[in-house]
Formats: sequence, C-alpha cells, structure tokens
Amino acid sequence: MGLTSESWEGGSLEVIERYEFKYLVPERLVPSIRTAVLPICRRDRYAGPDGSYRIRSLYFDTRELHLFWATEREAKDRFKLRARSYPGKSSPVFLEVKRRYLDVIIKTRAAVPAADWEDLLLRGGAAALARLPPAAQKGAERFLAAYKRHHLQPTLLVDYDREAYESTLDKYARVTFDRKVVCRQTETLDLDPPPGRWRSVDHPAQTKTHEPICVLELKFERRPPAWMVALVRRLDLVRYSFSKYCYGVTAQLTLPEARAARVVGGLHP
Repeated sequence: MGLTSESWEGGSLEVIERYEFKYLVPERLVPSIRTAVLPICRRDRYAGPDGSYRIRSLYFDTRELHLFWATEREAKDRFKLRARSYPGKSSPVFLEVKRRYLDVIIKTRAAVPAADWEDLLLRGGAAALARLPPAAQKGAERFLAAYKRHHLQPTLLVDYDREAYESTLDKYARVTFDRKVVCRQTETLDLDPPPGRWRSVDHPAQTKTHEPICVLELKFERRPPAWMVALVRRLDLVRYSFSKYCYGVTAQLTLPEARAARVVGGLHP
C-alpha cells in the first residue's frame, strides 16, 4: 500500500491505498493531541499561517442517493465521487474516486486545470482530456466512467478547515483535525457559489455531542504506527463512523423520496 505521486502542480494521477480511523474528539483535547504528535510529525506543507487550509468538495450522487445509502448501511464495497478544490490557493481541481472495501481506502485522484474540469463533465471534453498528462488522463477517465455509468449529478458541497500533520518517521502516516464543517445543497458544478445557505455539519445538534467537537483522522498504511496506538490508548479514543457527505445530506436535504427508494446492493466505480 502507499501513495504514488504527491504533485499538485504536475497534473499527475495520485493513487492512495490506506486505512483511515476517525474519531470525534472534544476541542478541549486537541491541544494535548497536537502536543503529542509534534515531536513525530511536521505540519502539512500546504498549511497557511494559522496552520490550516480550507477544503471544498463537490459530491456527486444519483437522484435516489444510492451512494449516500451505501455508506449509511455500511456496504462492504462502496465508493464516493467528488471534485475537490482548495479555496484561496492556486491549485487545480482534483477529480477523485474514493472506494472503500471493508476498512481499506483506495483513492485515485487526477489534477485537472480549474479552467477545464467543468468542460470534461458537461461536454465530454475530449480536447481538455487530451491536454492532460497520461497519468492524469487515466484518473480523469476513471472518474468520468463512474460519473456516466451511474448517471451521477452534483448533490452537495462540503467545506471545512483542515489542520494536518505528516509523520517524519513513517513512509505514510498523517494526523488531521477537521473543523468548521459546513455544507449546502447544489445542482450545479459551481465550486464558488454565492454566500449564504451553508449549514453546519459538526454542530453538537448534528453530532449529538454535549460540547464542540473536532473530527480527528489517523491515516496510515497496513497497520497503525506504534505512536498512533499509544496515542489512542492514552486518550481512550473510540472510533466513530463520520462521513462528512452523509452528515451533510442528513443536515441539508429532505429525504422522504430517497428513503422510499432505498435499495439493497451497491454500485461499483
């Protein structure tokens, strides 16, 4: 397992195979967790002056929300399709297919120039596709294949702040804190909609917690590093299933028709 290519600027295809363990931790615990990981990790190189960066993802789903329901009922083989951007940064748009089989995450993402990605989805964009490097073409083609095969459409924008650290001891191990998670329903490819209509996802009313929380993610290859295991045991952390997309759908959309159309079986990218 591992990470192939980390380039933002090169238009390359990234293939990531890893495990992700999620925890909802009270904000009051974040300073102690940060203090524990700093001797082992360095701050993410894309972080801003405040140590974080903004992430905005446009999720796609069927009209009946099949991908949402696959996650809700914890189908052992499921996937999500999203276009990811980084507001405030000069970066491409990343077309991502994130597949989960049991506990293993397999994600491909292709960097596409911000000026071209909508053309790829709306008109097939043969010319735009041809301009991409070969590896990025493969990633974009995989995204487009799932997008067309399952008749997916823009469904939800999710936006949040990420504070991220990467291990200096391991080939691949990351600790991330996600907060200020908001969402809004959408039917367009616009990644920069007008202000307003955003709804909080990590509010205690949504997470059913008694105090403000932060979404902690521990990401690693094959098996968790010893320092991660020690951190979880020392703080008595409990894994929690938290899908920003699913929480966002629950917070933002009305679902009577989707509940009526709930299906058994999964889609495959």
